[in-house]
Amino acid sequence: MKFLLLILHFQFTDTLPPADQLHLSLDTFLDRQFEAQLAEFDESKKGNWLYYLPSVGIGYTPIARGSDDGSLTFNNEPRPTISFSLSQVLTARRRQRDIRAKRESIAANAVLEREKAHRELDRLLHRHALLLLELETMRRVLEIDRQLFVLIQSDYDAARISPQQFLPKQKAMLEGELAVMRKGMEVAGVEVEILNFAHF
Repeated sequence: MKFLLLILHFQFTDTLPPADQLHLSLDTFLDRQFEAQLAEFDESKKGNWLYYLPSVGIGYTPIARGSDDGSLTFNNEPRPTISFSLSQVLTARRRQRDIRAKRESIAANAVLEREKAHRELDRLLHRHALLLLELETMRRVLEIDRQLFVLIQSDYDAARISPQQFLPKQKAMLEGELAVMRKGMEVAGVEVEILNFAHF
């Protein structure tokens, strides 16, 4: 029992930084994440100028040549060809519009994700506050139970009550201490979750 009492004296206190610091830390992480998404997107659209280059190839266009005797000969040697069409320009412009729309979509999505993340952080902070309140109430109840148990212990030591009367009271006291300890560990777990979520 002394071991449990020693553990119980360890105070589970609110070790979280203020909420505004947690929100600021979350904003910093979300800003970095957004910049990384934009950098990845901007990297993927490099080389758009290639859409404006004409097509180069080899063509077999017969060329007729007149000879001295008045006959025609055809030269079928391959020759380089260059072609450029208006559809290339239209395709490139359509792609630019798509890129702009995609970039705006990434930015709008980032705003929505930021709002969602801050709401989730607020929910975790609210849960933490309720758990702290519950833990404090459990501690106060346990302190009353401890004072009552001291009286029961003295009655037992003076042989005024039997072991059958004493042992259930001792068990209830230990269970109360264990419940407070578990609640303290739950509070600590939520604190870790909050710090991880806020990337603090």
